[in-house]
Amino acid sequence: MKNSNSIFKNTKNLVLLGVLAALGAILMFIEIPYPPVPFLKFYLSELVVLLTVEIFGLWPAILLAAIKSLVHVMIMGLTTPYGIGVITAFIASTTIACLYVLVKKYIDGASFMKKALRFFLVIAGFSAVLTICNYFFITPIYFGNFWFTQIREWTTLSSFIPGLSFDLGYGAAIAFVYIPFNALKGLLVLTVYEIIAPRLTSALKKIK
Repeated sequence: MKNSNSIFKNTKNLVLLGVLAALGAILMFIEIPYPPVPFLKFYLSELVVLLTVEIFGLWPAILLAAIKSLVHVMIMGLTTPYGIGVITAFIASTTIACLYVLVKKYIDGASFMKKALRFFLVIAGFSAVLTICNYFFITPIYFGNFWFTQIREWTTLSSFIPGLSFDLGYGAAIAFVYIPFNALKGLLVLTVYEIIAPRLTSALKKIK
């Protein structure tokens, strides 16, 4: 494990962390709507968090996730009720960072099978955590309340995707919408990360 105290005492490291935080904040502005539910967005700011994990370790990456979210709020303000969009972005960043570190600790190696297994476990865990969070408080806050008990009686699948020939209750609707969305988001982030990480992390470690 990297020593966080020594990281923060090094000026060059602090500058590099600042640059990565700024890049993460910029990437939060690049949003790709999820076609079935357009108010859900894909974004790639978690890439910077994973790069920070690789270079500096987990705790600096979590700090960077908080900083990039704070910068986004300072620029854009609270664009969702109680800033739940930014809170969700922070939860997503820290979740994928923690899962990446945990899975890689026990399943390391560059073989295709090990990479595929790491992908599966991180994506499954990421999708599960974010779906559970959406069930209990993220979706209720987005719809103007605070807890799932306040909206589960009237929130159905048609609240997310109007015009379908069938409907589902609150819990089934959350699973129907968020499990595939979060799985695709995790797959997108990890795939892009695996493409860009080898050379980029090597270059950044040289700067560090």
